[in-house]
Amino acid sequence: MRRTLRLLGIAAGIALASQMALADSISPETFSATLDIGESVTITKTVVISKGAPTSALVDVKFVADTTGSMSGIINSAKSNATSIMGSLATYGDTQFGASEYKDRTDSYTTKVNQVLTSNTAAVQAGINQWGALGGGDTPEANLIALKQQAEATDWRDGSNRFIVQFGDAPGHEGGAYPTQAETIAALKDNNVKVLVVGTGNGVNNGMNSSCGGSDCAAGAATAIATATGGSFSTISSDGTGIAKLIEDAIKAAFDTYTNVALGLVGAAPSGVGVSFDPVSYTGSWDRSEDRTFTFNMTLTGLAAGTYDFGVGAFVDGGRVALESDHITVVGPVSEVPLPGALPLLLGAFGLQGALRRRRRNRA
Repeated sequence: MRRTLRLLGIAAGIALASQMALADSISPETFSATLDIGESVTITKTVVISKGAPTSALVDVKFVADTTGSMSGIINSAKSNATSIMGSLATYGDTQFGASEYKDRTDSYTTKVNQVLTSNTAAVQAGINQWGALGGGDTPEANLIALKQQAEATDWRDGSNRFIVQFGDAPGHEGGAYPTQAETIAALKDNNVKVLVVGTGNGVNNGMNSSCGGSDCAAGAATAIATATGGSFSTISSDGTGIAKLIEDAIKAAFDTYTNVALGLVGAAPSGVGVSFDPVSYTGSWDRSEDRTFTFNMTLTGLAAGTYDFGVGAFVDGGRVALESDHITVVGPVSEVPLPGALPLLLGAFGLQGALRRRRRNRA
């Protein structure tokens, strides 16, 4: 059996050992191997979910605001604090942000994307600066259609921790031209999006949880959506005071507890390498009050000759928090002339040479 295995980054891992509590991690961080076709190798991967907030996570945050006429206070506060909020959330790791708005069915548009997800915070600030408190007809607004469209949008990054921070002061139309609450929740859950609602009122009977006195919006909708998606409902005064800390606390709380830890491929699976994990995942109920360690066996099998580079991520509740890289070379069989076919040719050549020598001696 021909196999060359090389673990990389051991020295770096030792140097960083004292810092492990500062970031979620996978150890070893890199792995390299040369395998024959059909050959397998199994290595142990140790995942540490660190105490406190993550610093190596892949995080996507979309700010989605009701921009009808009653929202001027919260909109102005969001504009003033957006850059500071994004700077604070950037400490979680690789972060991107986006901005959208929604109005009512009587307005010139129902919902609009101001900026797709990007790491360019200046562009996101410019998108938020487009928000203006104008329009609106009856009490409910286009909440649900905005949430469903953003949940199903294609700009989310693969494996990211996904959040919608929703600002509003009124419930949303439901049914008819708008999705139902159940349809909206299904779209959010299918795409692993947590909704962090920032609403006015006391969070029970007022603001975004109001029934609006009509047949097309049920009481408690905002809390129901936040709870179903693993998010939160937070209340704020109509002037938006304290909006930055409220959002920062809501994101932190979303990371504070978790129920699933898994390893998974990042991006497309390598065509010539089989990859499996044992166990597939751990399920339980944990918090980030201390470092917690989870051990996986990763088995790699050579399937087709070639060189393959790919990543493996550690995922907490479906969102990536750490990444390692693998470099696998798969070697195909060596082409050889089969011995049973070659041997008669070889023996025949020797026999012919002997006969020629005897003929020359006889003539002499």
